[in-house]
Amino acid sequence: MTVDTLTSLNFPYTATQLSEVVNRVPNNFGLLNWLNLFPSRGSSSTLIEIAYEDGTIRVLPSKERGAPPTPGDRGKRKSFWLKAPHFPQEDVIRPEDIQDQIEIDGTVRRPRQLADEIMRRMAIIRRKHAITREWLRMGALRGVITDGDNTTLYDLYDVFGVTKKTVDFVLGTSGTDIIGKCQEVRQSIALNLKGETMTRPAVLVSTSFFNKLVNHANVVKFWVNWQAAQEMAQGRLLPPGGPLGENGRPDQLGRMFEFQNILFMEYYGVAPLNISGTMTSTAFVPDGYGYAYPMGTQSMFETWDVPAVDLRNANAPGSEIWVSTEMLKHGGGIEIKSQSNPLPICKRIEALVEVHTSN
Repeated sequence: MTVDTLTSLNFPYTATQLSEVVNRVPNNFGLLNWLNLFPSRGSSSTLIEIAYEDGTIRVLPSKERGAPPTPGDRGKRKSFWLKAPHFPQEDVIRPEDIQDQIEIDGTVRRPRQLADEIMRRMAIIRRKHAITREWLRMGALRGVITDGDNTTLYDLYDVFGVTKKTVDFVLGTSGTDIIGKCQEVRQSIALNLKGETMTRPAVLVSTSFFNKLVNHANVVKFWVNWQAAQEMAQGRLLPPGGPLGENGRPDQLGRMFEFQNILFMEYYGVAPLNISGTMTSTAFVPDGYGYAYPMGTQSMFETWDVPAVDLRNANAPGSEIWVSTEMLKHGGGIEIKSQSNPLPICKRIEALVEVHTSN
């Protein structure tokens, strides 16, 4: 929605109109958002049911003609409910935010209008909820979803009753069989897909893990060849995102390296968390760690957006962000309340692998 469109709206703006505005502001934050690993879906309920059917595909035994067929194995069905977390935020536009303020449109200077300030606040609101969304999605990929206070919301391994698979690459030891470690990661992911599909595994790793990997004695020559090949093929695509070096590539994405059919991606993004009352820059991927997952799955990863805590949105499919306003007494300002209610889920948590290096 443009500034001109906003100007034509009758005040006060409706919650629906402002929610449409903020949801149209592009979300350019985060590697997981760029990869579209956790696509968004709206839910009309605040509770998300996870129906988990642990069936497997197997080779059928041969039978004599006319013999009874092999009975179908539907597997054991588990069903449980998860409640989406609620992330509200408030802001206020006051007269001094507009009065005597100047906007520059190209070469034209003009007084700032309410529509200008609303668009500015919508962009800020989008960024705050976007980093929250990315943090939650990264938590789902790690298997433990935490909030901005580092409080655990869901331990998905406990929820699904699964033991986390970890692989120590021991990158500080020159004789480590790195190819064998990669094979262990690939096999664990492939054997636990159980009906899902994938194109290949990928791993989001910290800078320190990436450095040790590509400089390892058994890997460095492959890294040198990879870099040379990339320089010769500038148009090569990184599925499922865009071309390497594209302007839309997120700043948090560092170097990439394909080794043993696994795509290693350096992720050096950080988020400010309130830990014990102190704002602390916390890495999405902890130092020396990485998180492996299958690329190209059908429905293994999802983000559910549930209805906002607002009568006007009750029992309606949720959106990424819901915005409402209220006029303060005597024209003292406009209070803006935004909220997001996302629940990212990995439905095959056993197909994830945590990698790290102990030295």
